[in-house]
Amino acid sequence: MAKKITIEPITRISGPLSIEVEIEKNKIVDAKSSGVLFRGFESMLTGRPPLDAIYFTERICGICSTAHGVVASLALEDALKVKPDENGVRIRDFAHGADFIQNIIRQICLFIFPDYAKIEQVPGSIDYDFRLPEKLTKKIGDDYLKALEYSRFAHEMVALIGGKAPHNHGVFVGGTTVNLDASKIIRLKYLLQQVNEFICSYMIEDISIISAYYPEYFKIGAGTNNLLTFGLFNDLPEKELVYVYPSEYIDGKKGDLDADAIKEGVEYSWYKDTKLNTVPSNKPSELDIKKPGAYTFVKAPRYKGKVVQVGPLARMVLGGYYKYSISTMDRLIARVLEGKILSEKMLKLLDLITPTPAVQNQYIVPKSAEGKGLYDAVRGALGHWIKIENGVIKNYDIITPTVWNISPKDSMSQHGAIEDALIGTEIQNVKNPVEIGRIIRSFDPCISCATHVTTDCCKDYNIEIV
Repeated sequence: MAKKITIEPITRISGPLSIEVEIEKNKIVDAKSSGVLFRGFESMLTGRPPLDAIYFTERICGICSTAHGVVASLALEDALKVKPDENGVRIRDFAHGADFIQNIIRQICLFIFPDYAKIEQVPGSIDYDFRLPEKLTKKIGDDYLKALEYSRFAHEMVALIGGKAPHNHGVFVGGTTVNLDASKIIRLKYLLQQVNEFICSYMIEDISIISAYYPEYFKIGAGTNNLLTFGLFNDLPEKELVYVYPSEYIDGKKGDLDADAIKEGVEYSWYKDTKLNTVPSNKPSELDIKKPGAYTFVKAPRYKGKVVQVGPLARMVLGGYYKYSISTMDRLIARVLEGKILSEKMLKLLDLITPTPAVQNQYIVPKSAEGKGLYDAVRGALGHWIKIENGVIKNYDIITPTVWNISPKDSMSQHGAIEDALIGTEIQNVKNPVEIGRIIRSFDPCISCATHVTTDCCKDYNIEIV
């Protein structure tokens, strides 16, 4: 008989996530990921002035808020037929990259390190399956604390460009609203050099140490083989600074992105309807919290009918920086190496940014229009779709990276990427299934903070992995 384990909440991620797995003979045979919150940003945007979408959607997330501002700007530029200023695009992408860097440092050092090292500065961790010798454990612990300073450096870069971080006010239609001067550029270069040095001299060695002591994590937690990216730095005029173009890896073949192949289902989500819907949709989804069989507020996006993984590993593979290999440890290594490559490209990008006044125009919103913005956030492919009618937002669709990765089953009973990565995993100790938390955190899921209600009814027992 299968044993059911519910872990609620999954700790050291962004937001409340519940995972339920069934285990037979120490192997996971089924998994359900439940995003147990509803915020309704798409519904909130209905009827608002279209230009509000930039700063409004930034409030979706405090970790990657710049990404939402950038992608909302892209959607509005598409709808309003605005060609952005080249220097503004460079500055906007630099701020976006800085938000990438702060997230990479925090996710690896603050969320991942405590999974593999018993760090003195993290009290209350379960003393189980820590393999590093004392000297290496101390090094990981020291770098855990250093990460607090260097991630702050990355956030300072965002603030220098956008006025504050998170939720900057510098990103806008046409590029940016900020005027950079020589002193700001000098400060940005210093901060970026410091961050790059930390990644290259500390983080790469740290993840190499962890991978050497946990080699089996190269063999577990793979999940779907299909990969997707909406691109990063591909809008820059300097092609040598492009990080990755919008692309796919589906059924063993690499190809260009087909934006029309994106569909979204709610078969197992707490929303009315069960059909696979096109994106953009015609109206916001309606809640149905009593829907039979549903178990999450997260929807199920599919690309060409397939489940895909998005994030640093997808970008690194599709960009040609990393061999095609998918596992828990590959995701972690790819994330760190992405920080190195991205910071090096940003140093070159900074040399091309000129301290000229920002282009600031008054944009006329048409009576009716449609637009989309597709670009990668640090966690993966992020899409915004806007419909304007009578000069206001009629409908706004958002598919975040975590929705791709942590989606529930679809109408074809295909599990989402994280559920699929968990199924088939061997659990060494059913009473302390650390493998589950390690696999999930390798995706860096972000559910976002919210109030939620749970019940202990019909559960075998709850486990908190600290």
